[in-house]
Amino acid sequence: MILIVNAGSSSIKFKLFDIHDINNPSAKLEGIAERIGIDGKIKINFNQQKTETNQTLSNHKNAVEAILKQFKILKVIKNENEIKAIGFRIVHGGVNISQPCEINEEIKAIIADNVKLAPLHNPGALMAIEAFEKVLSNAKLVACFDTAFHQSIPINNFLYATPYLWYEKYRVRKYGFHGISYEFISQRMAKILNKDLKNLNLIICHLGNGASICAVKSGKSFNTSMGLTPLAGLIMGTRCGDIDPSIIEYMAKQLNQDVFSLTKILNQESGLLGMSEVSSDMRDVISAANNKNTKAQLALECYYQQIADYIIKYANQLEGSFDAIIFTAGIGENDPLTRIKVCEKLPILNLKIDNKNNEQSHNDYLKISSSTSKYSIFKVSTNEELMICNQCLKFLPK
Repeated sequence: MILIVNAGSSSIKFKLFDIHDINNPSAKLEGIAERIGIDGKIKINFNQQKTETNQTLSNHKNAVEAILKQFKILKVIKNENEIKAIGFRIVHGGVNISQPCEINEEIKAIIADNVKLAPLHNPGALMAIEAFEKVLSNAKLVACFDTAFHQSIPINNFLYATPYLWYEKYRVRKYGFHGISYEFISQRMAKILNKDLKNLNLIICHLGNGASICAVKSGKSFNTSMGLTPLAGLIMGTRCGDIDPSIIEYMAKQLNQDVFSLTKILNQESGLLGMSEVSSDMRDVISAANNKNTKAQLALECYYQQIADYIIKYANQLEGSFDAIIFTAGIGENDPLTRIKVCEKLPILNLKIDNKNNEQSHNDYLKISSSTSKYSIFKVSTNEELMICNQCLKFLPK
């Protein structure tokens, strides 16, 4: 077995894979331990049955022990030694990490050093790593970083027009996120299109509550919309995306608030939620727009336009030579209207959607462009956990 972990300060999401067939790992169960340090709850989905247990989870070590106990109760494992590796999704690896790494003291120090760049994510990951080290001492621990895939972005695409000292001394630059998803989609599309990854150019739209776009050139990240933090780029569920940075100073004076509280508003109270005043959930915003809510209609119009603007930017940077436009993640995969509206705002690319395929459900991928479209368009299911599992396999003995 390989266990995949995505941890926060008060939660541990997990997914367990059976790797008897290393060419086709299969997911056995998934779940979450939440409210760690508050009271505690473990939810598990196994064999299409959902279980939920309330128990005291005073810290991450208690949570790990409780998770493994549930695995045994469900008879998924007989003992902990069946778990050969644990793959951790880590948000920020800074400038030093471009590949998955076996976790040691040096890697933990890098994760800790980048807490200042990901204060909401890296601390929880560290707590989970140290908890699993104590409880599953025989398992191989592997760190997979969301920023790693984007380390191939050239300096002219990641550098900001701020004093160069900020970059040299304080590491102010574009890092990008959703890298594990983009790497999975790139490898998947190479197989779908039967093309060498090194010759593959894509524009991938990862549209969920958090959203970004990536230009993939020769199988590597060439540019992406998120920046130093996940706040930059597209309008998202609650994040503002790109704005004039002077807005922060202006509103600090208007509201008599500091930069920290304003940044919190831009992260948690902006985006679709802030514009529509309805919800951060795309389904709710679309429903409100259909009921003639003008703020919801305006939020959607801005949302679609910004995605289209980034696609045009990246199409230009790829010199018009790319194999497909991909829609993935919660909204990208599941909302036909978003795909239609975005493509309608790209007349210069002469995109044509096959309406039947666009509405059709899919298990893995589906081509949704018509035969008259200048560029191919796909909706593709991403699978970050499987990507991490496959990365972990590289660290296990053959």
